[in-house]
Amino acid sequence: MDIQSITSEILDQMIEIRRHIHQKPELSMKEYNTTQLIIDTLKDTSIELQKLKNGTGVVGVLRGKEHGDTLGLRADIDALPIVEETGLEFSSEHEGIMHACGHDIHTTVMLGAALVLDRKKNSLKGNVKFIFQPGEETMQGAQFVIEQRVLESEPKVDRIVCLHTWPLIDAGQIGVRHGPIMAATDTFEIEVKGSGGHAAHPHKSVDPIPVAGQIVSGLQSIVSRQLSPLNSAVVTLGQIHGGNADNIIANKVLVSGTIRTLDPETRDHIKDSVAEMSEYIASGHKTTATVKFNPGSHPVINNAELVDKLSDTVKQYLGEESLVYLPEPSLGGEDFSFYLQKVEGMLFRLGTRNENEQSSRSLHNPGIIFDEKAIPTGIIAMSSFALEYLNENE
Repeated sequence: MDIQSITSEILDQMIEIRRHIHQKPELSMKEYNTTQLIIDTLKDTSIELQKLKNGTGVVGVLRGKEHGDTLGLRADIDALPIVEETGLEFSSEHEGIMHACGHDIHTTVMLGAALVLDRKKNSLKGNVKFIFQPGEETMQGAQFVIEQRVLESEPKVDRIVCLHTWPLIDAGQIGVRHGPIMAATDTFEIEVKGSGGHAAHPHKSVDPIPVAGQIVSGLQSIVSRQLSPLNSAVVTLGQIHGGNADNIIANKVLVSGTIRTLDPETRDHIKDSVAEMSEYIASGHKTTATVKFNPGSHPVINNAELVDKLSDTVKQYLGEESLVYLPEPSLGGEDFSFYLQKVEGMLFRLGTRNENEQSSRSLHNPGIIFDEKAIPTGIIAMSSFALEYLNENE
């Protein structure tokens, strides 16, 4: 039986699973029931299953009939601390928790791909390692998996692939992009210290508030004046706190924000500029600026050969109209990038948009609705890619 026929055969089961996961979402690193559902769904297959440490997340290994490469497939399984406003019959039963980033779709698609590939295992020339990862939303999960040596353990992962829902393209479409597809996400905090005092006597104090204002204005020029206009990056200031009374000059001001970049060189340049500019402006006003950076995810940079292989596979199994070349990357972050520091890989987009306005809302929106027609598309794309990749790289 071909992949499309198997997918059609299991589709009702997959829709039921997706709605169950959506209705019972779990927060990052607490996905115990979702983990058990994954195990229960795959327990009668030939896939070797192992819970991750702490009982959240699952790794499964499917061994093909012949030796070859091992392809890692990854799906994130956690939800967000959001009050759902979709109006769906299967809306979240857990108050304040919602699958607003499509991880219920990701989990379902990979479960479907696992069931399909288990039926096709005698055609596999190599192995598939399924990584059902907890904790993506808190940027903990990928490193949690890596620390347990999931990539290195037998059979060692040679390449790794994941998909992500995308409300900017239609359900039934797969979006691909060479090179960077998602951004590095770093945060920073600047503490500007002056010398507080009475508001009536500013000459006897060193006021950090106008200094912080100049720093905020100065940081806005980094992207516009230090980078090529063809180089996408963002420096956004999200918080500024200083003072607690109208008649008191504050002793310090805290400024914090985020940096989004698509390559390591730009990432380093912006971080250096944030620190230098803050310190120079502060010193010119007899204050001090201490800058602390909190590194986040790396940029997700796709392997070109894998993108080309997926493009050919989508055309073959789903039709040319199903393939969309994404015109630009997203400056959102993804902890899938931590795997790409270890092995080459690829992230592709799964379209979830339809004529309903709610399907076009941004990820993490409390009212976003994902079109379930994306599920068979994702299953076929993921399973056919695994089959074609392994049989080419035996």
